[in-house]
Amino acid sequence: MKIKVNREELIKVLSNLSVVVRENTIRPVLSGTKLEAKDGMAVFTGSNLEFSYISSIPAVVETEGVTVFKIPLILEYIKLLDEEELEMIVSDGKLSIHRAEFSIMEWEDYPEIKENESDDLFQLESDKIISAFEKVKFSAFPTVDNLAINCIRMSCESENLNFVSTDSYRLTKYTMPALCESNQEISIPLESVGIICKLLKDSEESACFGVKNAVLTVRSGNSYMSTRLIELPFPDYRSIFKSMSYTKQIELNTDDFKKSMKKVLTVAKRNIETKNGALFEFKGNKLVSTVSSGSAKTVQKLDTIKDGDDFRASLNVKFIYDFIGNIQKNSIIKATNSSSMFILEETDNSSYTYVLMPLALRD
Repeated sequence: MKIKVNREELIKVLSNLSVVVRENTIRPVLSGTKLEAKDGMAVFTGSNLEFSYISSIPAVVETEGVTVFKIPLILEYIKLLDEEELEMIVSDGKLSIHRAEFSIMEWEDYPEIKENESDDLFQLESDKIISAFEKVKFSAFPTVDNLAINCIRMSCESENLNFVSTDSYRLTKYTMPALCESNQEISIPLESVGIICKLLKDSEESACFGVKNAVLTVRSGNSYMSTRLIELPFPDYRSIFKSMSYTKQIELNTDDFKKSMKKVLTVAKRNIETKNGALFEFKGNKLVSTVSSGSAKTVQKLDTIKDGDDFRASLNVKFIYDFIGNIQKNSIIKATNSSSMFILEETDNSSYTYVLMPLALRD
């Protein structure tokens, strides 16, 4: 194989592939990326078997060929070069790039990974889909110990696209307008959501999402991604949203709320007995947040606009901070009492809702 490619484009594609490819001691060849040169293109493939990525860049192909190589050292090396164009040559079991030689792997051992056809779901600008994922992924179950909720639930409903996540203690839903080709619900693994966001970051291309046979595909420009979907049942979040009710509503300035919660969290996260927990007292038009960790204590006061009787509750400060970090307008808290669900929203924004269960209240 002998080709010539643009250095910046090569850096970009290898950087993207490094997000997907990881060390694999069981099948070492999957620790590398496959390069196939043909028809004026250099086609790169990387996979961890759960998530696959294929991307191509233009190339001057003097001799067609296929090879597999590990990314890290080559990527580090080509970033140090100044040349605009780089020649890549495979010969005598080595990959040569600008007076340097790198080891290669047996490409025949690399699994066949190809672009599969899928049924289109929707097409959106990349920055919009990333923003939607970011608004909900913080409340998904963080590990595969509970695979059914270690995901983002995506629901396509005609002209709306819903993103939902839960870790069983809280529930987040974000709705955005989108023309969906069909009404479907799918569960995208949380790790795959993170990879998709990284691969679409800074992309000026729109992203086309499709699904078939429990596999999600994403096409953007010259790139193709696919990931297996989670087929376990997702909790019945619709019933929770339908049952939401409240008798009290509190409005707060979000910037002030963030500053206050950051101070409270600094102490709360060191509380061994109730980590991240704090007492919230809604008195008149004041919110008084109190927390102690044995070695420290803080009492923070905030102005509010409250509709309803005074009450108090014990809440997870980190959970609150996670949500208000994603909004800009005033924060709205809705609740009934210390044991009812708390509903957090942004002023004049019914498309973004956060449901939080309180902690056991201690006197």
